[in-house]
Amino acid sequence: MNKDSLALAAQRAYSATVGRGAMAIAVTGTSIEAGSSEFAKAVARAGSDFGKRVLLLKAGHGTGGNYHCEADLESVMSRAIRETEFLSVLEVPHGTSLHSMLNDSMHLSAVLSGWAEAFDAIIIDCPPYGVVSPAIYTPLTASAADAVLMVAMPGTLPTKEFDEVCQWLAESGAELSALVLNDQFNPTLGQEIIREAGRLRRFWPRFPEIIARQIGRYPLLNRYN
Repeated sequence: MNKDSLALAAQRAYSATVGRGAMAIAVTGTSIEAGSSEFAKAVARAGSDFGKRVLLLKAGHGTGGNYHCEADLESVMSRAIRETEFLSVLEVPHGTSLHSMLNDSMHLSAVLSGWAEAFDAIIIDCPPYGVVSPAIYTPLTASAADAVLMVAMPGTLPTKEFDEVCQWLAESGAELSALVLNDQFNPTLGQEIIREAGRLRRFWPRFPEIIARQIGRYPLLNRYN
């Protein structure tokens, strides 16, 4: 998506979910190149632009050394980085109590609800379908959310494969709330390279993920025409 269409789609997604009573929103994608992380941040930014207190939550692979992050609100508030007056971002290190909680679909919903005192909305950036070693398991995390948004690049996913993605998401009880279509007519060169790298997935499962990380380092490859 270009900047304007991304902002508009994010505003509509926020209004259609949090604007109608949802608090915790899980955002994922049909593939690595779909752009779900970018969209998750855009949704969080849209909420903050509306003057709402928003927490963008995402899990990382790093352990963070002696970094501890519990699931209680006080710990979350102390660890979250405030990017703007209304937007806070928390990257949860692997092995912490909160990281484990993100994979606990039975108790996560109650934990997130307990943060309502400090946040109007919580946007959870969940790994997309096809990631070999995800930081958290999306179906479990998404099942505890009030709404689930999935980002897809139209024209790149056959119906049969899309059904597989939906079944993957629903295996732990998560229900897809909306499908967000990325711009099929204007992919970046980086997205094209990542998509082509996916052809080698059966020979080297981690190859597309490695390429995606490398592509992210070069702004020129991620520019829209």
